[in-house]
Amino acid sequence: MKDHKRLTLKGIAQQLGISVATLDRVLNNRGNVKPETYRKVMEKLEELEYTPNKSARFLSRGTEISFAIVFPEHPDYFWTQIERGIRLAYEELRDYGLRIEIFKSESYDTEKQRQIVQEIVDSGAYDALALSPNDSQQMEDPIDQAIDKGMAVCTFNNDAPLSKRLFYVGCDYRIAGRLAADMLCKLIGSGGRAGLITSDASSLPSATTFQMQQKITGFREVIAEQGNIEMAPPLKLKHEEYDHPDRFGEYFRQVDGIYVTSAKLHVIARHLEEAGLGGTVALIGHDMTEDIYQDLDRGTVTATICQDPVNQGYLAVKTLFNHTASGEKVNLRENISKLELVTRENARYYI
Repeated sequence: MKDHKRLTLKGIAQQLGISVATLDRVLNNRGNVKPETYRKVMEKLEELEYTPNKSARFLSRGTEISFAIVFPEHPDYFWTQIERGIRLAYEELRDYGLRIEIFKSESYDTEKQRQIVQEIVDSGAYDALALSPNDSQQMEDPIDQAIDKGMAVCTFNNDAPLSKRLFYVGCDYRIAGRLAADMLCKLIGSGGRAGLITSDASSLPSATTFQMQQKITGFREVIAEQGNIEMAPPLKLKHEEYDHPDRFGEYFRQVDGIYVTSAKLHVIARHLEEAGLGGTVALIGHDMTEDIYQDLDRGTVTATICQDPVNQGYLAVKTLFNHTASGEKVNLRENISKLELVTRENARYYI
């Protein structure tokens, strides 16, 4: 199959020896084209396996579409993968007039992110906004203002479901928790004791707290449904407490398996290994990094759940562009990304 990522109307017109305006008239059936020119254009399009579409017709008008994309800086390993998906979509669409500008909000600073979004909306310089909100409630007003001003807005990874946003791309976190529990129950068996390590909600923005709560809800649902697995009280930690090994020793010894809801799977794996329990206590968490890959290889991490971050970034931009450029209707208000269970055997495909 031919690669047409760089195929443009100008390039096709040059190959045919005609003007872009003439090519535009053929593509859009505007008439005033000689029959032999029409035939020559259609033969060239067939040769190039080029199918005129709404995006191409948009480009023929010589208009640029500008997107603002806002997401947090941390955890860096995760947002780097999201950004990779954004860049893939951009490379595919930039010849159709797409321009993107990325704004990274410091850590989980909700007020700073709100200021960034408000400035984007007030500037009037952007046609659309893709946002991963630190705080769903705090972002509702800026999102609604953007929609009311005619901007297209989507959320990704974190949602603001009560806002007027057009659609959301991301994970169903309750199902993620259910998947973790299902796997952990199989690993520890009937009569086993399941542990759960999570972050103290008081130190987190509301969107992250919502994620954690949904994961825990799904996890508890499956444990209750099993009926033959005991659940230990959750270990809730402040950010700085993850770095203190003495917080974990006693907890590790009273459970057969652990689910980590936060982005600290590698940290817990390290403490488990230092306690001499790596590979003895089953350990499940989220996402993939080089460190987690090594933990899987050593058997310290039993499994991790990936939420397809590259595709999240790609779909957010691609869907938003199709809607903005050509008025394509958004059919799914929630585009849920697939969850993939990764073990040592298939880990190499995710790093």
